[in-house]
Amino acid sequence: MRHGADRNARGRRSPYRWLPAVLGISMALLVRAEVTEAAGFPPVVRGARAVLLRPDPGPLTIRITKRDLNIYEGADTLTAQLYDPRRRLIGTLELPDDGNTGRGAATETQSADLKVSCQMPGVYRLIIACSHDLVFGLETSSGRLMIEGDILLNDGNVSGKLCFPPPEGAFKVIAQALHEPGIQKLPLLDTKGTALHTFDLAKAGADQAFTVPADVGARDGLWCLDLKAMDVKIRVSDVTHWTFAEDAYFDPAPLRWMLLPYSEARCLKPGQSAELRFTLRNRTGQPATFRLDAAGHDGLVCRVIEPASPVALEKGEARTIRVAVQAPPTAKPGSVLEGIVSATAMHDARVVQSAGIEVRLWDPPASRPLKMPIVLERYRHENALFGYAPDYVANEVYFDRQNRPVIRQRTESAYVTTALTLLEGDRWVERSFVPALQAAYPGYRGIFFGGGFLGAKVAFDGENGAYTIVSVMTADRKRQSVLLYTPDGGRTYTTHELPGSQFDIEQFTGHNALAIPPPVLAYRQTATRPETFASVNDLLLYLPKKVNGKLTLGEPVLVSKQCLGSCQHSGGPASTATRDGKTHIVWGEVTDEKVPGVPTYVATYDHATGKLSEKVLLAYAPPINDVHNVPAICQDSQGYLHVVAGAHGEPFQYLRSLRPNDSSAWTKPVEVLSAGYISDKTDADGAGRQTYVSLVCGPDDTLHIAYRQWRQRVDPYHGGQIYAALSVQSKPKVGPWGPARPLVVPPVPGYS
Repeated sequence: MRHGADRNARGRRSPYRWLPAVLGISMALLVRAEVTEAAGFPPVVRGARAVLLRPDPGPLTIRITKRDLNIYEGADTLTAQLYDPRRRLIGTLELPDDGNTGRGAATETQSADLKVSCQMPGVYRLIIACSHDLVFGLETSSGRLMIEGDILLNDGNVSGKLCFPPPEGAFKVIAQALHEPGIQKLPLLDTKGTALHTFDLAKAGADQAFTVPADVGARDGLWCLDLKAMDVKIRVSDVTHWTFAEDAYFDPAPLRWMLLPYSEARCLKPGQSAELRFTLRNRTGQPATFRLDAAGHDGLVCRVIEPASPVALEKGEARTIRVAVQAPPTAKPGSVLEGIVSATAMHDARVVQSAGIEVRLWDPPASRPLKMPIVLERYRHENALFGYAPDYVANEVYFDRQNRPVIRQRTESAYVTTALTLLEGDRWVERSFVPALQAAYPGYRGIFFGGGFLGAKVAFDGENGAYTIVSVMTADRKRQSVLLYTPDGGRTYTTHELPGSQFDIEQFTGHNALAIPPPVLAYRQTATRPETFASVNDLLLYLPKKVNGKLTLGEPVLVSKQCLGSCQHSGGPASTATRDGKTHIVWGEVTDEKVPGVPTYVATYDHATGKLSEKVLLAYAPPINDVHNVPAICQDSQGYLHVVAGAHGEPFQYLRSLRPNDSSAWTKPVEVLSAGYISDKTDADGAGRQTYVSLVCGPDDTLHIAYRQWRQRVDPYHGGQIYAALSVQSKPKVGPWGPARPLVVPPVPGYS
């Protein structure tokens, strides 16, 4: 058993004892404002969870108790990691297996204490990592405690309440007795204690559902389920946080994503300064005013530049907070200086969030070659690990005909995009396309998934005109696909409507620099499918032209009436390749035939004749009727076509045309990867498991792909558990595909 938190707390002075004084936060007032008793729950919660705590500043003790169920074979170790409001790890505890790694009866409990000192107010996250073969509980000196995630309880000898905030409107509650001890009559109580429904859990493993009408029940407080036996599985629509006692409840919603990023690092020299940017978001559910504070330690100067404090925000409004930092001239090279920026709601001092500032007096590791793969840590990604702090927006980078970078603007939001960002000289500039959209669509409400989920490609013509496509949210709450064109580096834009809600545009992939406007694909849904990741679409090809200096889309060419759709959010694969008067299109189709995967086709449009060729079947991309499996196409220097048929957790398949710039005949498909995921059903090398293809061709005709790779038992990461790596592979002009090379290892195993 390890007690790393105790050793850390007792072995060195905390570097944050100065924070309350320099920020002017009266800890005594906060404590007096809300005197709370200890909170906790018995060892009944099954499996991994996050527990949210809101402790008073000062000492915090967490006693964690677990009981191994021993239903399955294997060790049942529990690891607990406590993170402060800036997502910094401040304590770790481990409870080992009970000594019985085989199957057998549940054993006695094991307990250990995690002790830390809380230096700032806010929400602390306790991450419980464990198998599904144990239950855990905890006692804490923090009076406020919420559990995040599924409600799965597994001890029929324990009774008590389960409390949650009722959602607005109608919602559904589903209850199930896990085993025979969980069989019971289970009442659902509203805020006033009125029983609105009683679940008759008469059979283990059987769901019982109740839909609460929108106008039923008092909702000015918590609702409860009165459990006679905590051997149940509960699902409540739109409820992600819950607790076992009403006086332990607090609402984490106003603090979630209130101040981002959680921490920001810069590598500076003594006396050097930098500007950091944070986003403050009002999630209180009402207009609110926030006090802004910033402070540094050991001579580090931190001050809020903009906006002036206090700052008033409307409900849901976000504002950029600019913070200037300067290292003292006397700072010792190789040292680390720390500071903080905080925001406090003026109407409620409990709505307070802090973000960390770290200044490192050395050159950033990101400025020199890094050892691959990059191994991310929980809450510590590129900036925290390497001082990576580019002065450009973090999004897909494209290059114009003069080899200058152009990036579509975005924020941490999946929805927001407002401009193209261009490098002019040594300065990045933003050229907004919002005025053009507002003029074209009165009542313009923003852009749907503008951050990149529907694609964030920028394409160019021979005159260096730039093109990008967005999905506009109109005044009547509809979505309209719009091609944006700028002939002058974003100083002016024109708008051009496209049908459907999905789209693609031909980007540069190595040997397809376009003199003409880039071909555009529109996916117009005509029917739904029973499969989760499938729909039926018309695939339409547009070949825009410039007429008297103005862009016109022209009439579309119908390529397919059975197209599966587009999947641009990961990899952004090219769906077309154009050269010497021919545009080659690849796509997948839905089918009811019993085939091993998505039928993947290619066809060619001849610009001179205006004719579309017959489609050619290239491969079957597994599994069937799954839009994850869209293909990618590119051309090499000689004009040969190269296609990689996508997959969803299976090997990609590769083909090459037999003649340059001709899609009528192809090599047989070959698997791109056959190793990397070892299980009891694979050979010693494992199997290839790939998703989200991206394909380009280099100057020497080497092909490169990037993708998500499922890996397991092939390297030291994540203890042999399955994880999703960002990997690359290459294929020389002559020769087979090389091995997978992981570029980025995620901070957690499983789906990420």
